[in-house]
Amino acid sequence: MILQSVIANISSHPFWTVFIHVASLIGFILGIVLITQILRNPRKPSATIGWLLIIVLVPLLGIPLYLTFGDRKFNKQKQKKGFLPLPKLPKENDHQLNILLMALGLPSSCNNNSNKFHQDGLEAWQALVSLLENAQHSIDMSMFILADDVIGQKVLSILETKASKGLKIRVLLDGVGSFHLAKQKLQILEQNGGEISWFIPVLHKPFRGRTNLRNHRKIIIADGFYATAKVWTGGRNLAQEYLGENCPKDCWIDLSMTQSGSVVQIYQAIFDADWSFACHLKPKQPSYTPVTKKQGNSQIQIIPSGPDVADDPIYVAILTACYSAKKNITIVTPYYIPNSEVQEALKLAALRGVKVHLILPKKSNHYFADVARKRYLRILHKVGVEIFLIANKMVHAKAIVIDDSFAMTGSANLDIRSLFLNCEIMSGFYSTDDIQWLSNWLTSLEKQGEHHKPKEVGALQEIYEGVILLGSFQL
Repeated sequence: MILQSVIANISSHPFWTVFIHVASLIGFILGIVLITQILRNPRKPSATIGWLLIIVLVPLLGIPLYLTFGDRKFNKQKQKKGFLPLPKLPKENDHQLNILLMALGLPSSCNNNSNKFHQDGLEAWQALVSLLENAQHSIDMSMFILADDVIGQKVLSILETKASKGLKIRVLLDGVGSFHLAKQKLQILEQNGGEISWFIPVLHKPFRGRTNLRNHRKIIIADGFYATAKVWTGGRNLAQEYLGENCPKDCWIDLSMTQSGSVVQIYQAIFDADWSFACHLKPKQPSYTPVTKKQGNSQIQIIPSGPDVADDPIYVAILTACYSAKKNITIVTPYYIPNSEVQEALKLAALRGVKVHLILPKKSNHYFADVARKRYLRILHKVGVEIFLIANKMVHAKAIVIDDSFAMTGSANLDIRSLFLNCEIMSGFYSTDDIQWLSNWLTSLEKQGEHHKPKEVGALQEIYEGVILLGSFQL
């Protein structure tokens, strides 16, 4: 009775009557604007339907959620981030993928690079420690997860020592990925002169940044502006499940590599742009100086993707490679939640006689991602795609090998979030030795797996999978 009396008094007051009317009108107009925005943007139909339903049925919840999480390339946010100012390189490769990616604004593949893949987490850890300890001038680190464990503590210890010796240290951490890292753990590094920045912290001013926009790139550059420059990159985060002295026994299966040569300048330009965005600085226009000293024979193309890159280059590269494949397509990914175009490209490749192999963990670290993939795997199995599931170990590697002409590995999973939302980075390989190494590595991984033969499911399971897929952009 008291509550009813209060509501009656509020509703009868002229101010509140006008306020409620104006608020309802603004909410209606904002809802219409967001609906037109959703319908105008290219996205998976399930995501479109999901956002439309929540905005129409529960506008008080749906509108704030969409403003915070919804749009993958929101204009205001894109203007703040800006497109990556990448150096222009002369065309060195007539491969159709190189030409296509150049047309999208990416630098050409370049020769005169050294590339060393890490066989396992132990080798990756040893390579990282060597890179950090041998740095003479600077260390730039962009990382999704820097864990507060033995690996994170060791990395911070090295950085603290290097900063105390006068090296320029910049550490860019993702606000969500490294959320559990207490800020006080970084105090010694800052006191020694190191700089720390966060890529869109979880807690920030409303609508200043998109909490849903994540920097999933893994880039660690030593002496980036010097002839001795090297970069450590790939799919591994800095945590003990990815690398360390106890690997490979206790580590996830993953891929990373150390590179030097011409490509380092491209990594440096990408890091500098991300750093400028996180620090609210105006991005610098990068310069490119051809590397004259012989580094190696790896021909590599750096392929970034995200709201700071025109179109979706990683997605374009995967789609084009699948349609151009003549003999083999081999893919490893921790999560398989593609859009309809990638799914169709793999299906048609299998139907035209291409051997398509897909390697996945039997059980990943994300339950809902495992549920969401089931429908896709049933379809692929029916058309002859061979699916290998790795049991008793998480597979976090991301790679694709097409025939003997192209391979790609890096940070991007084969899911909708990585392909269309996150800031990601991949290395595309055109050189025979690199492609062959990845092909052999994937073959050895297949031998550890079991053939997956999906079972038919009932109506209730189909409905459950469909509900999970409505949120596939957020998985």
